[in-house]
This record gives sequence, C-alpha cells and structure tokens, in this order.
Amino acid sequence: MRHTTALRRSIRAALALASSALLAACADAAAAKPERIVSLNICTDQLLLLLVEPARIASLSFFARDPAYSALAARAEGLRTNQGSIEEILPLAPDLVLAGTFTTRATVFLLRRLGYPVVEVPPETSFTEARANIGQVAGAVGEAARGVALIAELDQGLAEVPAAARRPLAAFYWANGFTSGRGTLANAVAEHAGLANLAAARGVRGIAQFPLEKLLVAEPDLVILGRRHDGAALANETFRHPALRHFLETRTAASVPDSLWVCGTPLVAEAAARLAAARDAALGRRP
Repeated sequence: MRHTTALRRSIRAALALASSALLAACADAAAAKPERIVSLNICTDQLLLLLVEPARIASLSFFARDPAYSALAARAEGLRTNQGSIEEILPLAPDLVLAGTFTTRATVFLLRRLGYPVVEVPPETSFTEARANIGQVAGAVGEAARGVALIAELDQGLAEVPAAARRPLAAFYWANGFTSGRGTLANAVAEHAGLANLAAARGVRGIAQFPLEKLLVAEPDLVILGRRHDGAALANETFRHPALRHFLETRTAASVPDSLWVCGTPLVAEAAARLAAARDAALGRRP
C-alpha cells in the first residue's frame, strides 16, 4: 500500500514537473517571437500581413496601403507606414526589421551597425524562390507553421490552374515598352499558365525594353498589357501607338493587376489562373 501511494506521488510530481517544463518552453517560445516588427519592402509587407497579427506590426512600407501594388492594402489600413528612413525606424525600437535586398541600403546598413536584427529577403524569380522566402520570413517572425500553410496554399492554387492543350505565343508589354524575360516571376507565372513567353524565346533576361516592331513582327497570339500610369504620362504613349492598337484588334489582350504577382505570395496562383483563361481565349480566337 505504501509503495502504491509513493508511486502515485512520484507520478504526480513527475507530471507537475513535466507540465512546468512545457509551460516554460511555451513561454520561452512566445517570448522569442518578435513583437515590434518593421517592414521596409512591399513584398515583406505582404508576407508579414499574411503571417502575423496586426498588433505585432510596428510599421510597413508606404506601398502597403496602395492597392496598385499591394493586394493586401485593406489589411494594412490603420497600420503605421514608413518611407524607409532611419529617423522613422529608430523611435519604433523594432525587435525585427524585414527588408528587400535592394531596399533603402543606407537604412539597412545603419540598422545593422546599431545592432538591430535585420532579415533581407531577395526578390523572387521562381516559385521555388517564393517558397524559400515564405519559409525565411515565417521562421524570422516565429510562425513556421503558418509559413508551411502558406506554401501549401500556393502549391494548391498552382495545381488548380487548368493545363494547356497548346502553348500560344504571348508577349508582355509594359509601360515604356518594357517586357519580362527569363529569370522573372512574371515569366514563371506565364509558363505555368501554359504560355510561351516571346521575350524569353528571344533571349531576353530580366526586365528589358522590347521594340514594338519586334512584337508586331512576331505576331503573338496574346499580349499581356501592364498597368497604365495615371494622368498624362509619357510611359503610356506606347499603348496609344496606332500600329499596336490596330494589332490588338485581331489579337487577344489581357491585363493582370500588378498587385497579384509583384511578390511571391499565394496570390500568384490567381495571376496564373487569369492568364490561363486568357490563353484559352487566345486559342479559341486562332484560325
């Protein structure tokens, strides 16, 4: 009887000790999560909005509330924004700063010199890099499980994009005659949507100007037009060219909001789905 009572006491003591250890571990994990996070980049803005609750966001870049660039502009309403200056960031006493590899270099340099934790996230040029960036940011903010869920959401969305029976020739045509070639997220989205990218086929890498004459001679089945700048902008003059306007009368034209695929979030799957619909329209229009 005494042995049984002693055993029960030992079990209760062990359970109490284990519970205390678990609670301490949870407390340490919670304490390890940054609570005053600053983002200096539009893409880290969106990942941050998808991964953490607003109370943990000290500031976002000024692009975060602009729907032309951020698909999550509504979520950013009411949150503090910054222009990327060191004078704005220091009073916030951030315990984590997220930045792009090309973001406000002077500010990032000074923050590192002053001992603030800074995580730099490179721009995505593929879905593989998008997954890596989601994982990197999720780990930095202490939300690894949410990061895994976001990656799964991205993969599920991409898997749902309808396959192509044929790959029509498509051309990106942005303001000022710029296009997207190999090594860009736009090219990855187009290829996933079952399109053959004209610029990539012609050896263009990255973002570059593409002469209108080359586009017209290539006779793509689909032209993906970029967002036109507001007001009277010289960048829009390309879209008004009579040769392009005449050409578009016999071709399918599509436009996908920049906010859907400027960054490697699960929203790029929606951009791919829209291009797949335009692909089918272009194939239906071909003789």
